Amino acid sequence: MNQQEPPRDWFSPPPSQPTEIDDTTYSGPLPPMIPAYIPPLAPPSDVLVWPPPPPPQAPEEDDEGFSTQPFPAIAAGRPLPRPRPSFQDPEPYPPFPDPPPAATEEPPPAPPEPEPERKKKGWGRFFAGAAGSVVLAVGAPAAANWSTYVYGTGEPDVVHVIPAGETYEFEHVAWRSTFERIPNPAGAAEKPGRQWVKIMLTRTALDRDGTFLTGLPEMDIRDADGRSWRTEVLKNDTPLDQSDAQIGKAFPIEIYAVVPTDVADTAEFFIRPAGYRSDTPTEDLTDDLSPDLDLLRFLR
Repeated sequence: MNQQEPPRDWFSPPPSQPTEIDDTTYSGPLPPMIPAYIPPLAPPSDVLVWPPPPPPQAPEEDDEGFSTQPFPAIAAGRPLPRPRPSFQDPEPYPPFPDPPPAATEEPPPAPPEPEPERKKKGWGRFFAGAAGSVVLAVGAPAAANWSTYVYGTGEPDVVHVIPAGETYEFEHVAWRSTFERIPNPAGAAEKPGRQWVKIMLTRTALDRDGTFLTGLPEMDIRDADGRSWRTEVLKNDTPLDQSDAQIGKAFPIEIYAVVPTDVADTAEFFIRPAGYRSDTPTEDLTDDLSPDLDLLRFLR
């Protein structure tokens, strides 16, 4: 509202505006466009990102503990860095002396090793052992029915000597064996110095108790020098069901082995009968753990 015009209400037209106008459309020139106010732009400025700005100035009254700059790490055992002299100093500081080298103590020389004593040949023991072997090989067959000797370590075995081709009764069971050479059962060529042998061991129960002694004995082949060779059981016809019909009937056990050719006709067959009874209850199997010391030796 112009201040020179008389006062009027809000909806009253100004006095200079005509009131009787048929066409209210204004056809005069348009007023000039006044541009909107645009504030001046601030000059561009860059923001420093790296390196980080220095820490703010510490207060003068409390300067301790304000800086966050870490102290440089100094390795232990090394001398401190030498300070650089300033121009105000009259003369530079004297350098720190270098640490003395660590003293290395040389270990005392090891005492000389004593020369090992030469073992004396035990010819006496050698001849004594050889003589004992000869006596055993010659005297055992001449013993009456059984002999006692110790082989290896442990308790002595009771050896029962059985002449060739004869049957021996022991603990309710009668034993008999035959020993013969055979060719290679597989049909392969014979290797020099080796010989296949076949042993037929028969077992006969002498009474009712003998039918329960069905355990397979330990078996091996030995020569006069004390060497031994293992055996393999190929077939065992010992029945496991006890009956009185088994008493007095021989059941064969087929055994094979390979021995050196030079002892195939002289090596002897040894068995150790087992004391196991098939009628022993399971809870009583550990009552008697005594070793079987009886050994049957079948001569050739």
